[in-house]
Amino acid sequence: MQRREVDKPLNDRISRISFIGDLLTPQSLLLIVLLAVLLSLSLTILKSGLQNFDWFLLGMSGMYIIWCLLGAATILSWCKPFFQKTSTAYTAGISFVIGLCWVTVVTVTAQWLASGVMQGEAWNIDFWQVADTLAVASLILGVGMRYAYLSLQFRLREQSVLHARLDALHSRIRPHFLFNTLNSISSLISVEPMKAEQAVEDLAALFRANLQGGMSMVPWVEERDLCERYLRIENARLGDRLKVDWQQAELGDKVLVPSLLLQPLLENAILHGIQQLPDGGSVVVKARLNGDMVEIDIINPLASTAESASGNGMANENIRLRLQVLFGDRAKFSASQSNGHYHAHASFPLAYERRAMAR
Repeated sequence: MQRREVDKPLNDRISRISFIGDLLTPQSLLLIVLLAVLLSLSLTILKSGLQNFDWFLLGMSGMYIIWCLLGAATILSWCKPFFQKTSTAYTAGISFVIGLCWVTVVTVTAQWLASGVMQGEAWNIDFWQVADTLAVASLILGVGMRYAYLSLQFRLREQSVLHARLDALHSRIRPHFLFNTLNSISSLISVEPMKAEQAVEDLAALFRANLQGGMSMVPWVEERDLCERYLRIENARLGDRLKVDWQQAELGDKVLVPSLLLQPLLENAILHGIQQLPDGGSVVVKARLNGDMVEIDIINPLASTAESASGNGMANENIRLRLQVLFGDRAKFSASQSNGHYHAHASFPLAYERRAMAR
C-alpha cells in the first residue's frame, strides 16, 4: 500500500510563533531606525540641553545606537532557527546576553576609533564607560524583552481566537457537507445502483479527508483527486448539466495546498450556480504558480436570481480564516460576482512536500 507522508515541520512552523519576531522586515527596520533617532535625540538633549544643542553629539550617538540596534537585530534573526527549538524564557535570556555582548563589542570598537585611530593616541579601554553603557543597555533591553513577551502573548491569543473560529466553522460545515452529498447519492440508488456504490466509496474518502481538520496540508494531486471524487458524485446526479473545465491545473506532484480548499468552493459553484440553471453550465478551475505564490481561481455561471450566491458565505469565511491562520497576511482570498458569473480567487505562498515514503 502506498502512503504519502508530508513533513510536519511546515505545520509546526505555522503553529509556532517566535518570541523574536521578524526583525528584518521593512516595517521593523523603520521602527529600529526611529527608536535610534529618539534615543540619540534624548541623549543629546540631556548632555547639552536645548540652548547649546550639540549636533555633533547627535550624529555620533545616533550612529552608535543604530549600529547597536541593527547589529543586535541581525544576530538575533540569524539565531531564530535555533530559538525555534527552545522555550520562551531561554530565548529571552540568550537574546538578552547576545544584546549585551554586541553592545560591548560596539562600545569597545567606538572607543578604539575615537581615541586610537581618530586622535592618534594610545588606546586604553575605559571600563567605567563600558560599564555605564551596559547598565543603560540592560534597562533598554529589559523593556524590549517585556515588549516582545507582551507582543508574543497578543499574537498567541489572536491565533487561538482564529483557531476557535475556524473549528466552529468547520463543525458547521461537516453536517452541511454530509447532508448535501448523501442527498446526491440517494437519487442514484433506485436508478443506477453501481454508480451509487461508487458514490458511497467516494463519500467515504471525502468524509475521511473532512475529518482530518482544517490545518493539514496535502499534495495538489491528492486535493484534485478528492475534488474529482466529489464531482463524480454530483455528475451522476446532474448528468450533462455539469461540466468542469480544468485550465492550467497541473501544479506538480509535490506542491502543497490546504486540505479541502477546493471542494467547498466547487460545492458552492454547483449548488448555488449550476444546479439553479435549467441548462446547467461549466465550472472553470484555474491553478497556476506565480513566482513563489500559488493562485487558484474557480468561476461558475449564476442564475438571474440574487439568491443564487447567498449560500457562499460560510465556505468563503472558512477558507479565508484557514489561509490567514496558515500563511498570515501573504495569503489572500476574494470572491466577486459580475456579468452573471461568480469568481472565487485564492492565493498563498508556495510550499513543497519534503519527502514521500512507501509503506
